[in-house]
Amino acid sequence: MTPRPPGPRGPADHVDAWLEEAAQDPAGHAYGAARSAVFDAVRRDGDGPEARRLAALAADARGDVRLRVIRLLTDLASGAEDRTAAARTALRLLADPAPTVRRAAAWLLAEADRARAEELLTAPGDGPGDTPGALDPVARLALAEALLVRGGEGLAERLRTDTDPAVRLRAAPAPEGEAVLADLDAAGARIGGPGSRVTWRIGTVWGMKASRTADESTCYAWVARLALRPTEPARRAAVDLAAEAMHHWRAAPAALVPHLRPLLADPRTGPAAVRVLGASLEATRLCREELAGPGPGRPEAATLALARIGDLRALPELCRIVRTGASGWQTAEAAQGLAGVPGADLAPLVAAAVTALDLPGPHDAGRALAVLSACGAAAARAVPVLVRLLAGLLPGHPGGPRTTRYAGSLIAVLGAIGPAAAAALPLLDSIPANGPGTRAGHTAMARIRISGDRRRAETELGTLGDRPRDTALAARILEWLADHGGLEPHHVARLRADADRAHPRLLVTLWLYAGDEPTGPAFDAFLDHVLRDGFGPYVCRVLAALGPAASPSLPTLRAAADQRLRIPMYLGDPDEEMREDERLAEAIRTTLRRIETA
Repeated sequence: MTPRPPGPRGPADHVDAWLEEAAQDPAGHAYGAARSAVFDAVRRDGDGPEARRLAALAADARGDVRLRVIRLLTDLASGAEDRTAAARTALRLLADPAPTVRRAAAWLLAEADRARAEELLTAPGDGPGDTPGALDPVARLALAEALLVRGGEGLAERLRTDTDPAVRLRAAPAPEGEAVLADLDAAGARIGGPGSRVTWRIGTVWGMKASRTADESTCYAWVARLALRPTEPARRAAVDLAAEAMHHWRAAPAALVPHLRPLLADPRTGPAAVRVLGASLEATRLCREELAGPGPGRPEAATLALARIGDLRALPELCRIVRTGASGWQTAEAAQGLAGVPGADLAPLVAAAVTALDLPGPHDAGRALAVLSACGAAAARAVPVLVRLLAGLLPGHPGGPRTTRYAGSLIAVLGAIGPAAAAALPLLDSIPANGPGTRAGHTAMARIRISGDRRRAETELGTLGDRPRDTALAARILEWLADHGGLEPHHVARLRADADRAHPRLLVTLWLYAGDEPTGPAFDAFLDHVLRDGFGPYVCRVLAALGPAASPSLPTLRAAADQRLRIPMYLGDPDEEMREDERLAEAIRTTLRRIETA
Protein backbone atom coordinates (compact mmCIF):
# COMPACT_ATOMS: atom_id res chain seq x y z
CA MET A 1 0.00 0.00 0.00
CA THR A 2 1.33 3.43 -0.88
CA PRO A 3 0.70 6.46 1.34
CA ARG A 4 -2.24 8.59 0.30
CA PRO A 5 -1.26 12.11 -0.73
CA PRO A 6 -2.86 15.05 1.04
CA GLY A 7 -6.17 15.74 -0.57
CA PRO A 8 -9.89 16.09 -0.13
CA ARG A 9 -10.32 13.36 2.48
CA GLY A 10 -9.70 15.73 5.40
CA PRO A 11 -6.92 17.70 7.07
CA ALA A 12 -5.77 14.80 9.28
CA ASP A 13 -5.50 12.38 6.36
CA HIS A 14 -1.71 12.13 6.79
CA VAL A 15 -2.16 10.61 10.25
CA ASP A 16 -4.65 7.99 9.08
CA ALA A 17 -2.42 7.06 6.11
CA TRP A 18 0.54 6.67 8.46
CA LEU A 19 -1.44 4.38 10.78
CA GLU A 20 -2.62 2.27 7.84
CA GLU A 21 0.94 1.83 6.59
CA ALA A 22 2.10 0.96 10.12
CA ALA A 23 -0.45 -1.85 10.19
CA GLN A 24 0.73 -3.12 6.78
CA ASP A 25 4.53 -2.85 6.96
CA PRO A 26 6.22 -0.57 9.51
CA ALA A 27 9.61 -1.24 7.89
CA GLY A 28 8.56 -0.41 4.35
CA HIS A 29 9.26 2.63 2.21
CA ALA A 30 5.58 3.57 2.11
CA TYR A 31 5.49 3.73 5.89
CA GLY A 32 8.53 5.99 5.93
CA ALA A 33 6.95 8.32 3.36
CA ALA A 34 3.69 8.51 5.34
CA ARG A 35 5.57 9.20 8.56
CA SER A 36 7.52 11.99 6.88
CA ALA A 37 4.26 13.53 5.70
CA VAL A 38 2.99 13.61 9.29
CA PHE A 39 6.25 15.19 10.45
CA ASP A 40 6.07 17.88 7.78
CA ALA A 41 2.45 18.72 8.59
CA VAL A 42 2.99 18.97 12.35
CA ARG A 43 6.20 20.96 11.94
CA ARG A 44 4.35 23.44 9.74
CA ASP A 45 1.57 23.87 12.29
CA GLY A 46 2.10 22.54 15.80
CA ASP A 47 -1.52 23.19 16.71
CA GLY A 48 -3.06 22.23 13.38
CA PRO A 49 -5.48 19.41 12.58
CA GLU A 50 -2.75 16.74 12.31
CA ALA A 51 -1.31 17.69 15.70
CA ARG A 52 -4.77 17.69 17.29
CA ARG A 53 -5.54 14.32 15.71
CA LEU A 54 -2.36 12.84 17.19
CA ALA A 55 -3.18 14.25 20.63
CA ALA A 56 -6.68 12.75 20.46
CA LEU A 57 -5.34 9.35 19.42
CA ALA A 58 -2.80 9.40 22.24
CA ALA A 59 -5.65 9.80 24.72
CA ASP A 60 -8.42 7.64 23.29
CA ALA A 61 -7.22 5.08 20.72
CA ARG A 62 -6.65 1.42 21.44
CA GLY A 63 -3.43 0.45 23.22
CA ASP A 64 -1.09 -0.37 20.34
CA VAL A 65 -2.15 2.74 18.41
CA ARG A 66 -1.67 4.95 21.47
CA LEU A 67 1.85 3.66 21.99
CA ARG A 68 2.76 4.25 18.36
CA VAL A 69 1.34 7.77 18.49
CA ILE A 70 3.12 8.65 21.74
CA ARG A 71 6.43 7.45 20.30
CA LEU A 72 5.84 9.58 17.21
CA LEU A 73 5.08 12.58 19.44
CA THR A 74 8.36 11.90 21.26
CA ASP A 75 10.26 11.91 17.98
CA LEU A 76 8.51 15.11 16.94
CA ALA A 77 9.36 16.79 20.25
CA SER A 78 13.07 16.09 19.85
CA GLY A 79 13.39 18.62 17.05
CA ALA A 80 10.56 21.04 17.83
CA GLU A 81 11.05 24.64 18.92
CA ASP A 82 7.81 24.74 20.90
CA ARG A 83 7.27 21.58 22.94
CA THR A 84 4.52 22.90 25.20
CA ALA A 85 1.71 20.86 23.65
CA ALA A 86 3.79 17.68 23.79
CA ALA A 87 4.56 18.27 27.47
CA ARG A 88 0.86 18.81 28.22
CA THR A 89 -0.04 15.55 26.51
CA ALA A 90 2.67 13.69 28.42
CA LEU A 91 1.61 15.06 31.81
CA ARG A 92 -1.98 14.04 31.20
CA LEU A 93 -0.96 10.49 30.24
CA LEU A 94 1.35 9.88 33.20
CA ALA A 95 -1.73 8.83 35.18
CA ASP A 96 -3.10 6.54 32.47
CA PRO A 97 -4.36 3.12 33.67
CA ALA A 98 -2.06 1.24 31.24
CA PRO A 99 1.54 0.84 32.48
CA THR A 100 2.89 0.79 28.91
CA VAL A 101 1.23 4.13 28.20
CA ARG A 102 2.62 5.63 31.42
CA ARG A 103 6.11 4.54 30.44
CA ALA A 104 5.77 5.98 26.94
CA ALA A 105 4.39 9.23 28.41
CA ALA A 106 7.38 9.48 30.74
CA TRP A 107 9.75 9.32 27.78
CA LEU A 108 7.68 11.96 25.98
CA LEU A 109 7.87 14.29 28.97
CA ALA A 110 11.62 13.80 29.34
CA GLU A 111 12.00 14.82 25.69
CA ALA A 112 9.52 17.71 25.77
CA ASP A 113 10.33 19.24 29.18
CA ARG A 114 13.39 17.81 30.91
CA ALA A 115 13.24 20.30 33.78
CA ARG A 116 9.64 19.36 34.61
CA ALA A 117 10.49 15.66 34.33
CA GLU A 118 13.38 16.04 36.78
CA GLU A 119 11.17 18.03 39.14
CA LEU A 120 8.52 15.30 39.18
CA LEU A 121 11.11 12.56 39.61
CA THR A 122 12.96 14.13 42.52
CA ALA A 123 10.06 15.84 44.36
CA PRO A 124 9.98 14.76 48.01
CA GLY A 125 7.22 12.48 49.31
CA ASP A 126 4.72 13.38 51.98
CA GLY A 127 6.23 11.14 54.63
CA PRO A 128 8.84 8.45 55.39
CA GLY A 129 8.64 5.59 52.91
CA ASP A 130 6.31 7.44 50.53
CA THR A 131 6.97 7.40 46.80
CA PRO A 132 8.46 10.80 45.95
CA GLY A 133 6.28 13.17 43.98
CA ALA A 134 2.80 12.44 42.67
CA LEU A 135 3.72 9.61 40.30
CA ASP A 136 3.33 5.87 40.64
CA PRO A 137 6.46 3.65 40.63
CA VAL A 138 6.09 2.65 36.96
CA ALA A 139 6.05 6.24 35.71
CA ARG A 140 8.83 7.34 38.07
CA LEU A 141 11.13 4.54 36.96
CA ALA A 142 10.43 5.32 33.30
CA LEU A 143 11.22 8.98 33.95
CA ALA A 144 14.52 7.98 35.56
CA GLU A 145 15.40 5.77 32.60
CA ALA A 146 14.47 8.44 30.07
CA LEU A 147 16.49 11.14 31.83
CA LEU A 148 19.54 8.98 32.58
CA VAL A 149 19.81 7.61 29.05
CA ARG A 150 20.93 11.12 28.00
CA GLY A 151 23.52 11.40 30.76
CA GLY A 152 23.45 13.66 33.78
CA GLU A 153 25.85 12.42 36.43
CA GLY A 154 24.50 14.88 38.97
CA LEU A 155 21.01 13.44 38.65
CA ALA A 156 22.36 9.90 38.85
CA GLU A 157 24.20 10.73 42.06
CA ARG A 158 20.97 11.98 43.67
CA LEU A 159 18.96 8.97 42.50
CA ARG A 160 21.38 6.50 44.10
CA THR A 161 19.69 7.24 47.44
CA ASP A 162 16.13 7.10 46.08
CA THR A 163 13.46 5.20 48.03
CA ASP A 164 12.70 2.93 45.04
CA PRO A 165 15.27 0.11 44.60
CA ALA A 166 14.66 0.05 40.83
CA VAL A 167 15.47 3.76 40.51
CA ARG A 168 18.59 3.30 42.67
CA LEU A 169 19.60 0.35 40.50
CA ARG A 170 19.16 2.27 37.24
CA ALA A 171 21.39 5.03 38.61
CA ALA A 172 24.13 2.61 39.73
CA PRO A 173 27.15 2.86 37.37
CA ALA A 174 28.26 -0.76 37.81
CA PRO A 175 27.34 -4.03 39.59
CA GLU A 176 29.65 -3.29 42.49
CA GLY A 177 28.78 -3.45 46.19
CA GLU A 178 26.30 -5.54 48.12
CA ALA A 179 23.71 -2.77 48.17
CA VAL A 180 23.61 -2.61 44.36
CA LEU A 181 23.42 -6.40 44.09
CA ALA A 182 20.58 -6.47 46.61
CA ASP A 183 18.69 -3.89 44.55
CA LEU A 184 19.37 -5.98 41.46
CA ASP A 185 17.89 -9.09 43.05
CA ALA A 186 14.86 -7.16 44.29
CA ALA A 187 14.06 -4.90 41.34
CA GLY A 188 16.18 -5.87 38.32
CA ALA A 189 13.19 -7.28 36.45
CA ARG A 190 11.49 -3.87 36.45
CA ILE A 191 14.14 -2.11 34.33
CA GLY A 192 13.37 -1.60 30.62
CA GLY A 193 9.65 -2.32 30.75
CA PRO A 194 7.41 -2.41 27.65
CA GLY A 195 6.32 0.98 26.39
CA SER A 196 9.70 2.61 27.02
CA ARG A 197 11.39 4.23 24.05
CA VAL A 198 14.57 2.29 24.92
CA THR A 199 14.04 -1.05 26.63
CA TRP A 200 17.56 -1.68 27.88
CA ARG A 201 17.81 -3.95 30.90
CA ILE A 202 20.34 -3.04 33.55
CA GLY A 203 22.99 -5.47 32.28
CA THR A 204 22.90 -3.74 28.89
CA VAL A 205 23.21 -0.32 30.57
CA TRP A 206 26.23 -1.47 32.58
CA GLY A 207 27.78 -3.10 29.53
CA MET A 208 27.55 0.05 27.40
CA LYS A 209 29.03 2.11 30.20
CA ALA A 210 31.81 -0.44 30.74
CA SER A 211 32.75 -0.35 27.05
CA ARG A 212 33.47 3.38 27.47
CA THR A 213 34.98 3.55 30.94
CA ALA A 214 36.07 0.15 32.29
CA ASP A 215 38.91 -2.24 31.66
CA GLU A 216 37.70 -5.36 29.87
CA SER A 217 39.01 -7.67 32.63
CA THR A 218 36.84 -5.77 35.12
CA CYS A 219 33.81 -6.29 32.91
CA TYR A 220 34.56 -10.02 32.66
CA ALA A 221 34.81 -10.20 36.44
CA TRP A 222 31.38 -8.58 36.75
CA VAL A 223 29.88 -11.18 34.42
CA ALA A 224 31.47 -14.01 36.41
CA ARG A 225 30.16 -12.66 39.70
CA LEU A 226 26.62 -12.07 38.42
CA ALA A 227 26.40 -15.47 36.72
CA LEU A 228 27.09 -17.18 40.05
CA ARG A 229 24.26 -15.46 41.88
CA PRO A 230 21.13 -17.63 42.25
CA THR A 231 18.58 -14.96 41.27
CA GLU A 232 17.11 -14.59 37.79
CA PRO A 233 17.69 -10.79 37.57
CA ALA A 234 21.39 -11.24 38.40
CA ARG A 235 21.89 -14.03 35.87
CA ARG A 236 20.00 -12.12 33.21
CA ALA A 237 22.21 -9.10 33.90
CA ALA A 238 25.25 -11.36 33.44
CA VAL A 239 23.97 -12.44 30.02
CA ASP A 240 23.13 -8.90 28.90
CA LEU A 241 26.45 -7.55 30.16
CA ALA A 242 28.28 -10.35 28.34
CA ALA A 243 26.46 -9.47 25.11
CA GLU A 244 27.71 -5.89 25.27
CA ALA A 245 31.23 -7.03 26.10
CA MET A 246 31.29 -9.38 23.11
CA HIS A 247 30.10 -6.59 20.85
CA HIS A 248 33.01 -4.43 22.01
CA TRP A 249 36.06 -6.62 22.75
CA ARG A 250 37.47 -9.35 20.55
CA ALA A 251 38.67 -11.46 23.49
CA ALA A 252 35.26 -11.48 25.16
CA PRO A 253 33.77 -14.68 23.64
CA ALA A 254 36.64 -16.88 24.81
CA ALA A 255 36.74 -15.14 28.19
CA LEU A 256 33.00 -15.31 28.87
CA VAL A 257 31.89 -18.67 27.47
CA PRO A 258 33.00 -20.50 30.67
CA HIS A 259 30.74 -18.23 32.73
CA LEU A 260 27.71 -18.39 30.45
CA ARG A 261 27.90 -22.09 29.56
CA PRO A 262 26.36 -23.23 32.90
CA LEU A 263 23.42 -20.87 32.32
CA LEU A 264 22.40 -22.76 29.17
CA ALA A 265 20.72 -25.35 31.40
CA ASP A 266 18.82 -22.72 33.41
CA PRO A 267 15.16 -22.75 32.27
CA ARG A 268 14.81 -19.03 33.06
CA THR A 269 17.99 -17.53 31.62
CA GLY A 270 18.90 -20.37 29.26
CA PRO A 271 17.10 -18.95 26.19
CA ALA A 272 18.85 -15.59 26.61
CA ALA A 273 22.22 -17.33 27.05
CA VAL A 274 21.60 -19.33 23.86
CA ARG A 275 20.91 -16.13 21.92
CA VAL A 276 23.99 -14.32 23.24
CA LEU A 277 26.41 -17.23 22.81
CA GLY A 278 24.90 -18.11 19.43
CA ALA A 279 25.30 -14.54 18.19
CA SER A 280 29.09 -14.94 18.17
CA LEU A 281 30.80 -17.32 15.75
CA GLU A 282 33.65 -17.93 18.18
CA ALA A 283 31.37 -18.55 21.15
CA THR A 284 29.25 -20.91 19.05
CA ARG A 285 32.29 -22.97 18.11
CA LEU A 286 33.35 -23.17 21.75
CA CYS A 287 30.00 -24.54 22.93
CA ARG A 288 28.60 -26.13 19.78
CA GLU A 289 27.82 -29.45 21.50
CA GLU A 290 25.75 -27.76 24.19
CA LEU A 291 23.90 -25.72 21.55
CA ALA A 292 23.23 -28.86 19.50
CA GLY A 293 21.75 -30.69 22.48
CA PRO A 294 18.29 -30.37 24.03
CA GLY A 295 17.54 -27.51 26.35
CA PRO A 296 15.46 -24.36 26.88
CA GLY A 297 15.37 -21.90 23.98
CA ARG A 298 17.35 -24.17 21.70
CA PRO A 299 15.50 -24.73 18.42
CA GLU A 300 15.61 -21.41 16.59
CA ALA A 301 18.52 -19.43 18.05
CA ALA A 302 20.76 -22.49 18.31
CA THR A 303 19.87 -23.63 14.79
CA LEU A 304 20.86 -20.29 13.28
CA ALA A 305 24.08 -20.22 15.31
CA LEU A 306 25.13 -23.74 14.30
CA ALA A 307 24.27 -23.13 10.65
CA ARG A 308 26.39 -19.98 10.59
CA ILE A 309 29.48 -22.01 11.53
CA GLY A 310 28.64 -24.74 8.97
CA ASP A 311 27.33 -27.41 11.34
CA LEU A 312 25.13 -29.62 9.18
CA ARG A 313 23.13 -30.79 12.19
CA ALA A 314 21.27 -27.50 11.83
CA LEU A 315 20.02 -28.22 8.30
CA PRO A 316 16.67 -29.95 9.03
CA GLU A 317 15.53 -27.32 11.54
CA LEU A 318 16.79 -24.48 9.33
CA CYS A 319 14.64 -25.83 6.50
CA ARG A 320 11.59 -25.64 8.77
CA ILE A 321 12.47 -22.08 9.79
CA VAL A 322 12.91 -20.97 6.17
CA ARG A 323 9.74 -22.71 5.05
CA THR A 324 7.63 -20.91 7.66
CA GLY A 325 9.30 -17.50 7.23
CA ALA A 326 10.55 -17.37 10.82
CA SER A 327 13.72 -15.56 11.95
CA GLY A 328 13.69 -12.96 9.21
CA TRP A 329 16.87 -12.06 7.36
CA GLN A 330 19.08 -14.13 9.66
CA THR A 331 18.21 -17.22 7.65
CA ALA A 332 20.26 -15.99 4.68
CA GLU A 333 23.40 -15.71 6.79
CA ALA A 334 22.70 -19.16 8.22
CA ALA A 335 22.28 -20.58 4.70
CA GLN A 336 25.59 -18.98 3.73
CA GLY A 337 27.31 -20.88 6.53
CA LEU A 338 25.95 -24.22 5.35
CA ALA A 339 26.67 -23.41 1.69
CA GLY A 340 30.35 -23.12 2.62
CA VAL A 341 30.53 -26.78 3.70
CA PRO A 342 32.09 -28.91 0.92
CA GLY A 343 29.69 -31.54 -0.37
CA ALA A 344 26.70 -30.31 1.64
CA ASP A 345 23.34 -31.33 0.14
CA LEU A 346 21.39 -28.09 0.05
CA ALA A 347 18.43 -29.48 -1.93
CA PRO A 348 16.09 -29.49 1.12
CA LEU A 349 17.02 -25.89 1.91
CA VAL A 350 16.41 -24.81 -1.68
CA ALA A 351 13.01 -26.53 -1.64
CA ALA A 352 12.12 -24.78 1.63
CA ALA A 353 13.09 -21.38 0.19
CA VAL A 354 11.00 -21.99 -2.94
CA THR A 355 8.00 -22.74 -0.71
CA ALA A 356 8.64 -19.53 1.26
CA LEU A 357 8.43 -17.45 -1.93
CA ASP A 358 4.64 -17.72 -1.69
CA LEU A 359 4.36 -16.55 1.93
CA PRO A 360 2.17 -13.43 2.23
CA GLY A 361 4.40 -11.16 4.35
CA PRO A 362 5.85 -8.05 2.70
CA HIS A 363 9.44 -9.26 3.16
CA ASP A 364 8.98 -13.05 3.02
CA ALA A 365 9.81 -13.40 -0.68
CA GLY A 366 12.89 -11.18 -0.33
CA ARG A 367 14.19 -13.31 2.55
CA ALA A 368 13.58 -16.52 0.62
CA LEU A 369 15.49 -15.09 -2.35
CA ALA A 370 18.38 -14.19 -0.04
CA VAL A 371 18.53 -17.84 1.07
CA LEU A 372 18.55 -19.01 -2.55
CA SER A 373 21.29 -16.51 -3.39
CA ALA A 374 23.40 -17.89 -0.53
CA CYS A 375 22.97 -21.38 -1.97
CA GLY A 376 24.46 -20.24 -5.30
CA ALA A 377 24.65 -22.89 -8.02
CA ALA A 378 22.94 -25.39 -5.69
CA ALA A 379 19.71 -23.39 -6.17
CA ALA A 380 19.49 -24.47 -9.85
CA ARG A 381 16.32 -26.50 -9.23
CA ALA A 382 14.56 -23.24 -8.31
CA VAL A 383 15.10 -21.76 -11.79
CA PRO A 384 11.64 -22.60 -13.22
CA VAL A 385 9.95 -20.80 -10.32
CA LEU A 386 12.37 -17.88 -10.57
CA VAL A 387 11.71 -17.54 -14.30
CA ARG A 388 7.96 -17.30 -13.66
CA LEU A 389 8.62 -14.56 -11.11
CA LEU A 390 10.97 -12.81 -13.51
CA ALA A 391 8.23 -12.66 -16.14
CA GLY A 392 6.31 -10.40 -13.75
CA LEU A 393 8.93 -7.69 -14.28
CA LEU A 394 8.30 -7.37 -17.99
CA PRO A 395 6.41 -4.26 -19.19
CA GLY A 396 2.69 -4.91 -19.31
CA HIS A 397 2.88 -8.10 -17.25
CA PRO A 398 0.59 -8.18 -14.19
CA GLY A 399 3.41 -8.92 -11.79
CA GLY A 400 2.38 -6.10 -9.49
CA PRO A 401 4.37 -4.06 -7.00
CA ARG A 402 5.23 -7.13 -4.89
CA THR A 403 7.31 -8.57 -7.75
CA THR A 404 8.94 -5.20 -8.44
CA ARG A 405 9.91 -4.83 -4.78
CA TYR A 406 12.33 -7.73 -4.92
CA ALA A 407 13.37 -7.43 -8.59
CA GLY A 408 17.01 -6.74 -7.72
CA SER A 409 17.19 -9.73 -5.39
CA LEU A 410 15.58 -12.01 -7.98
CA ILE A 411 18.10 -11.01 -10.63
CA ALA A 412 20.97 -11.41 -8.16
CA VAL A 413 19.85 -14.99 -7.38
CA LEU A 414 19.84 -15.91 -11.06
CA GLY A 415 23.33 -14.48 -11.43
CA ALA A 416 24.52 -16.45 -8.38
CA ILE A 417 23.13 -19.68 -9.88
CA GLY A 418 25.12 -19.06 -13.06
CA PRO A 419 24.91 -21.14 -16.27
CA ALA A 420 22.17 -23.38 -14.86
CA ALA A 421 19.87 -20.34 -15.03
CA ALA A 422 20.15 -20.14 -18.84
CA ALA A 423 16.36 -20.38 -19.18
CA ALA A 424 16.14 -16.89 -17.67
CA LEU A 425 18.37 -15.21 -20.27
CA PRO A 426 15.63 -14.27 -22.80
CA LEU A 427 13.66 -12.57 -20.05
CA LEU A 428 16.73 -10.86 -18.60
CA ASP A 429 17.50 -9.47 -22.05
CA SER A 430 14.00 -7.93 -22.10
CA ILE A 431 14.32 -6.17 -18.75
CA PRO A 432 15.72 -2.62 -18.79
CA ALA A 433 19.07 -2.37 -16.99
CA ASN A 434 17.64 0.22 -14.61
CA GLY A 435 14.05 -0.95 -14.55
CA PRO A 436 11.79 -0.69 -11.48
CA GLY A 437 13.31 -2.39 -8.47
CA THR A 438 16.56 -3.34 -10.21
CA ARG A 439 19.99 -2.30 -8.98
CA ALA A 440 22.60 -0.69 -11.20
CA GLY A 441 24.94 -3.25 -12.75
CA HIS A 442 23.21 -6.33 -11.31
CA THR A 443 21.25 -7.15 -14.44
CA ALA A 444 24.31 -6.82 -16.66
CA MET A 445 26.47 -9.02 -14.42
CA ALA A 446 23.71 -11.61 -14.13
CA ARG A 447 23.52 -11.87 -17.93
CA ILE A 448 27.29 -12.23 -18.18
CA ARG A 449 27.56 -14.87 -15.43
CA ILE A 450 24.68 -16.93 -16.77
CA SER A 451 25.72 -16.84 -20.42
CA GLY A 452 29.47 -17.14 -19.87
CA ASP A 453 29.72 -15.13 -23.10
CA ARG A 454 32.75 -12.86 -23.41
CA ARG A 455 31.05 -10.95 -26.23
CA ARG A 456 28.28 -9.88 -23.86
CA ALA A 457 30.91 -8.74 -21.40
CA GLU A 458 32.77 -6.78 -24.07
CA THR A 459 29.57 -5.11 -25.25
CA GLU A 460 28.60 -4.06 -21.74
CA LEU A 461 32.12 -2.83 -20.99
CA GLY A 462 32.01 -0.64 -24.09
CA THR A 463 28.95 1.22 -22.81
CA LEU A 464 30.50 2.28 -19.50
CA GLY A 465 31.88 5.70 -18.77
CA ASP A 466 33.91 7.08 -15.88
CA ARG A 467 31.17 7.61 -13.28
CA PRO A 468 31.86 5.82 -9.96
CA ARG A 469 29.00 3.40 -10.61
CA ASP A 470 30.37 2.61 -14.07
CA THR A 471 33.87 2.15 -12.67
CA ALA A 472 32.59 -0.40 -10.14
CA LEU A 473 30.80 -2.39 -12.84
CA ALA A 474 33.80 -2.18 -15.19
CA ALA A 475 36.00 -3.55 -12.41
CA ARG A 476 33.70 -6.56 -12.00
CA ILE A 477 33.51 -7.20 -15.75
CA LEU A 478 37.29 -6.99 -16.19
CA GLU A 479 37.77 -9.34 -13.26
CA TRP A 480 35.29 -11.76 -14.84
CA LEU A 481 37.04 -11.55 -18.22
CA ALA A 482 40.39 -12.26 -16.55
CA ASP A 483 38.90 -15.39 -14.95
CA HIS A 484 37.18 -16.52 -18.17
CA GLY A 485 39.76 -16.61 -20.90
CA GLY A 486 42.17 -13.90 -19.82
CA LEU A 487 42.73 -10.25 -20.67
CA GLU A 488 43.37 -8.73 -24.06
CA PRO A 489 45.85 -5.85 -24.50
CA HIS A 490 43.02 -3.30 -24.65
CA HIS A 491 41.70 -4.61 -21.31
CA VAL A 492 45.09 -4.09 -19.69
CA ALA A 493 45.28 -0.60 -21.17
CA ARG A 494 41.89 0.24 -19.70
CA LEU A 495 42.91 -1.14 -16.31
CA ARG A 496 46.01 1.03 -16.24
CA ALA A 497 44.05 4.06 -17.35
CA ASP A 498 41.48 3.55 -14.58
CA ALA A 499 43.94 2.49 -11.88
CA ASP A 500 44.23 6.02 -10.49
CA ARG A 501 40.64 5.65 -9.29
CA ALA A 502 41.99 3.01 -6.87
CA HIS A 503 38.95 0.73 -7.04
CA PRO A 504 40.09 -2.44 -5.25
CA ARG A 505 38.97 -4.81 -8.00
CA LEU A 506 40.73 -2.81 -10.73
CA LEU A 507 43.99 -2.93 -8.80
CA VAL A 508 43.65 -6.65 -8.07
CA THR A 509 43.07 -7.52 -11.71
CA LEU A 510 46.20 -5.58 -12.64
CA TRP A 511 48.31 -7.39 -10.06
CA LEU A 512 46.99 -10.92 -10.44
CA TYR A 513 46.37 -11.05 -14.19
CA ALA A 514 48.35 -8.25 -15.86
CA GLY A 515 51.59 -8.82 -14.01
CA ASP A 516 51.92 -5.38 -12.42
CA GLU A 517 53.78 -5.15 -9.11
CA PRO A 518 51.67 -4.31 -6.02
CA THR A 519 53.65 -1.29 -4.87
CA GLY A 520 53.40 2.43 -4.27
CA PRO A 521 50.38 4.59 -3.44
CA ALA A 522 47.99 2.20 -5.20
CA PHE A 523 49.00 -0.66 -2.92
CA ASP A 524 48.75 1.59 0.14
CA ALA A 525 45.24 2.63 -0.93
CA PHE A 526 44.32 -1.01 -1.39
CA LEU A 527 45.52 -1.86 2.12
CA ASP A 528 43.30 0.89 3.51
CA HIS A 529 40.33 -1.25 2.52
CA VAL A 530 41.28 -3.96 5.01
CA LEU A 531 39.45 -2.11 7.77
CA ARG A 532 36.72 -0.29 5.87
CA ASP A 533 34.10 -0.45 3.13
CA GLY A 534 33.30 -4.13 3.80
CA PHE A 535 36.18 -5.17 1.50
CA GLY A 536 38.33 -6.63 4.29
CA PRO A 537 37.88 -10.38 3.59
CA TYR A 538 38.25 -9.77 -0.16
CA VAL A 539 41.48 -7.82 0.42
CA CYS A 540 42.78 -10.65 2.58
CA ARG A 541 42.08 -13.27 -0.09
CA VAL A 542 43.94 -11.18 -2.65
CA LEU A 543 46.94 -10.64 -0.38
CA ALA A 544 47.11 -14.39 0.29
CA ALA A 545 47.04 -15.04 -3.48
CA LEU A 546 49.85 -12.52 -4.02
CA GLY A 547 52.03 -14.45 -1.57
CA PRO A 548 55.52 -13.02 -0.97
CA ALA A 549 54.72 -10.00 -3.17
CA ALA A 550 52.30 -8.91 -0.42
CA SER A 551 55.01 -8.80 2.26
CA PRO A 552 54.78 -4.99 2.56
CA SER A 553 51.28 -5.54 3.97
CA LEU A 554 52.52 -7.49 7.00
CA PRO A 555 52.79 -4.52 9.43
CA THR A 556 49.25 -3.40 8.56
CA LEU A 557 47.87 -6.92 8.91
CA ARG A 558 49.64 -7.53 12.22
CA ALA A 559 48.31 -4.29 13.66
CA ALA A 560 44.77 -5.21 12.53
CA ALA A 561 45.09 -8.72 13.97
CA ASP A 562 46.30 -7.39 17.33
CA GLN A 563 43.40 -4.97 17.81
CA ARG A 564 41.59 -5.50 21.11
CA LEU A 565 38.48 -3.64 20.04
CA ARG A 566 36.07 -4.69 17.34
CA ILE A 567 36.33 -2.85 14.03
CA PRO A 568 33.20 -0.74 13.39
CA MET A 569 31.09 -2.13 10.55
CA TYR A 570 28.00 0.14 10.62
CA LEU A 571 25.56 -2.56 9.52
CA GLY A 572 22.80 -1.53 11.92
CA ASP A 573 22.76 -4.76 13.92
CA PRO A 574 25.39 -5.19 16.67
CA ASP A 575 25.34 -8.99 16.47
CA GLU A 576 25.88 -8.95 12.72
CA GLU A 577 28.65 -6.37 13.10
CA MET A 578 30.35 -8.59 15.68
CA ARG A 579 30.25 -11.60 13.37
CA GLU A 580 31.64 -9.58 10.46
CA ASP A 581 34.53 -8.50 12.67
CA GLU A 582 35.08 -12.12 13.68
CA ARG A 583 35.19 -13.18 10.04
CA LEU A 584 37.57 -10.34 9.23
CA ALA A 585 39.88 -11.15 12.15
CA GLU A 586 39.98 -14.80 11.07
CA ALA A 587 40.71 -13.81 7.46
CA ILE A 588 43.53 -11.52 8.59
CA ARG A 589 45.12 -14.25 10.72
CA THR A 590 44.88 -16.75 7.85
CA THR A 591 46.43 -14.27 5.42
CA LEU A 592 49.30 -13.56 7.79
CA ARG A 593 50.11 -17.27 8.06
CA ARG A 594 50.06 -17.72 4.29
CA ILE A 595 52.28 -14.73 3.54
CA GLU A 596 54.73 -15.54 6.33
CA THR A 597 55.08 -19.18 5.27
CA ALA A 598 55.12 -18.63 1.49
